[in-house]
Amino acid sequence: MNNTHAHVGLATDGDADRIGAVDANGNFIDPHHIMALSLQYLFEKRGWRGAVVKTVSTTLMLNRLAKKYNLPLYETSVGFDGIADLMMTRDVLIGGEESGGISIKGHIPEGDGVLMGLLLLEVMAHAHAPLHELIMNLQQEVGPTYYKRDDIKLDKPVPKSEMVERLANSAPNTINNEHVVSIQTTDGIKFIMADDSWLLIRPSGTEPVLRVYVESEDEAAVKNILAVGRDMAGKSTTVT
Repeated sequence: MNNTHAHVGLATDGDADRIGAVDANGNFIDPHHIMALSLQYLFEKRGWRGAVVKTVSTTLMLNRLAKKYNLPLYETSVGFDGIADLMMTRDVLIGGEESGGISIKGHIPEGDGVLMGLLLLEVMAHAHAPLHELIMNLQQEVGPTYYKRDDIKLDKPVPKSEMVERLANSAPNTINNEHVVSIQTTDGIKFIMADDSWLLIRPSGTEPVLRVYVESEDEAAVKNILAVGRDMAGKSTTVT
């Protein structure tokens, strides 16, 4: 990016239903931030209203923005099907998932990487600000947030219900010295801690892989919680 003096780089996957970006400094901007920036812009600048729909593996920045704007928020299982169902039956402002599938009100109930790339350019143009500055401001408002996902290869697929039951039966009271305040089983098992950190463990629906997701306000905590998640995952199934 520095060599080309570009302000932003945008990319989609092969069928263009997912979006990713890099800023002018070459830093990767993940779909969590793209979706949060889009929600912030659509609400504050365009004046749009409606529900926020996100998968269980998507950032809490969206929860915080929805609470700030007094918007309904729904969490679905991973994959766009659950988001699409709500977009077709309810007044949804924005819906998306951590893998980059995002769509907005008035558009098709399916991820559209091209549309979201254009919207991100509009956000930057309206603000007259570089992407890294917008991200910094977003983090100051609804962060800080750090996120990581780890994929663990398995000998064979693991039944989700059995894995969830084993982990629920052996659920710890604390993770990384933070009290576990709730456990969700919308898709896999998600542990939410008192400091808003969370750990999600779920089998992939398409391959013999166990996915471990973590988000926290502290970067070091992400590494620690991820290690806990990997250990819990290893005890719940056979890991290669």
